[in-house]
Amino acid sequence: MKTSLLVTLGLLACGSALAATPSAKNENLDLRTRDRSLAVRVSDDLLSSPELKLSFKHDTVQGQAFGRPVNLTEKDDVLQGTYGQKPVNLKVTDHEDILLAVGTFGGQVTDLRVSPEEVSGTAGPCSYELLITRHDRYEGWRTCGDRKDNKVSLYIPSSLAKEDTQLATALSILLAQ
Repeated sequence: MKTSLLVTLGLLACGSALAATPSAKNENLDLRTRDRSLAVRVSDDLLSSPELKLSFKHDTVQGQAFGRPVNLTEKDDVLQGTYGQKPVNLKVTDHEDILLAVGTFGGQVTDLRVSPEEVSGTAGPCSYELLITRHDRYEGWRTCGDRKDNKVSLYIPSSLAKEDTQLATALSILLAQ
């Protein structure tokens, strides 16, 4: 479940964020862009913010994100189900500290790579290239359609980085907005 969480978080965050600078004790997943800020509170089996509330139980993810229902099941490293009314079929693998999420999320193409050094790839209409700048904080650029944003930062709390399914889910949703 650890692998899938990372990918989902990434896709969720794709187009939405401009968060406050995180501190070392921050338990928020923070995404900051030129236009927007998003901080998602991370607790044991719940991710929450005004824009989303996701519950992780056993091999399922359920809740709401950006006004759309989320209903996912993980089996054999594949997240399947729906985000909104659109399909999710995302293969999530973790090999030597590199998390890969490849497939579709909410009917949009996803191809994300998350490692201790970078977060890169495509989530829906957005492409990312973020490099580690400090512990758990990535900075760089993204392109959404024909618009490039050179000031993007992403903070992933260590409690979330340990849970692949939660991280994959959150990134998939956030990065694709």
